[in-house]
Amino acid sequence: MNLETLFHQRKDDPVWNTSYPLSPRDWETYRTDGPLSFEGERELSFYVHIPFCRRLCAFCEYARMLCPSADRQRAYVEAVGADIRAFLSRHGGFTLRGFDIGGGTPTALSAGNLSRLLDIYDETVDDLTLAPDFEPSIEGTFRTLTDEKLRRIAQSGIRRLSLGLQSASRAVLRRQNREDNPPGLMEEKLALARRAGITKVNLDLMYGLASQSAATIEADLAAVRRLSPEQVTLYELRPNRISAMCPFSKDELYHHYTLFFDGLSALGYKARFGQNTFTKDAADEGVSSYLRSRMLEGASYKGFGLSAQSMSRRGVSYNVGKVARPDSALLARSTFGEQDTYLLPPEELAAKYIAISAYHGSFSLEHLSRMLGRNAVRHYEAPTAFCLQNGLMEASGDRLCITREGFRHYGAVFSLFYAPS
Repeated sequence: MNLETLFHQRKDDPVWNTSYPLSPRDWETYRTDGPLSFEGERELSFYVHIPFCRRLCAFCEYARMLCPSADRQRAYVEAVGADIRAFLSRHGGFTLRGFDIGGGTPTALSAGNLSRLLDIYDETVDDLTLAPDFEPSIEGTFRTLTDEKLRRIAQSGIRRLSLGLQSASRAVLRRQNREDNPPGLMEEKLALARRAGITKVNLDLMYGLASQSAATIEADLAAVRRLSPEQVTLYELRPNRISAMCPFSKDELYHHYTLFFDGLSALGYKARFGQNTFTKDAADEGVSSYLRSRMLEGASYKGFGLSAQSMSRRGVSYNVGKVARPDSALLARSTFGEQDTYLLPPEELAAKYIAISAYHGSFSLEHLSRMLGRNAVRHYEAPTAFCLQNGLMEASGDRLCITREGFRHYGAVFSLFYAPS
């Protein structure tokens, strides 16, 4: 099948977004027993997944559950700590590029259990060489922040806080089973964060949610103007990950993104059209160092906790709890090791990197050459020529970047560079 036919078949299909692979079955032939190998990795990032939330949002595709008792939280945190120590006992001598704590809602932990998690973080980073641009980050929600928690976060040297706003519209949030955040509450919590020592705040916003409109997007932009975070991350709903129908067409989604892009640009945020990270400081790309290294370079990372993903130069793995919906019985485990490991050929690893880079709206041919073990310009000659000739992508240095026209059907564009299988 030629590329033009493939593109037109996929361009209006919502399954083609930043998901890769589309189904775990696509990698079944690469499945192997045992943990993913990190032998020879000189640089790594760490990610810890805290799956606990006060409410379960309808749009969320990640492993999460209602926040359990403090004792159950503590057992989970200790199991994650043991897994980190076990990994470090087998692997050493690498530089730590980043360390993100996400979820779920890490700040939904009790103050004591959050403090214990940060003790584990402190012990980990104290024993490793940190990259010059090392910038850790933790996720939270406005309603779970307290002065005590914020001060403890800053005490560990974590200065970046990513907060889920998603929408400023109560009607939109209610349809997603999510609490709204009154303006006064948000301003109060951000003031607490600043006083505690948090210097970089990111706000997550979404589009593609039911009931969103130009009016609700304007309200979202007004909230950004009022709160003035250093960064904003804009996510499109991925309905194929939650088995839901998207309430909007591709053209409507494109229009919503354009409203956000124009509004955020007017507020002084920098991004290339088609990028989902917006920042006041162009040097930081709008993300933590963990995400910078993954998104821009396809760098290796190790995930800890329920369902966490890992990627090395040899493949990808998913921890216990990724495929089946997690339940409280899983919390009784003393370890959350890898359950599904895939040893991948270079073309599949490169495709995974391209899908991750789609959040940035571009990917690096230099890093793809490293992953493929051969010249990426020649390897991707056909899809590159098709995209350049049709105005879907443009070259910028060693990167291929999505254009405004290409972003209208970005999933179909990026999928042309995936592995043929």
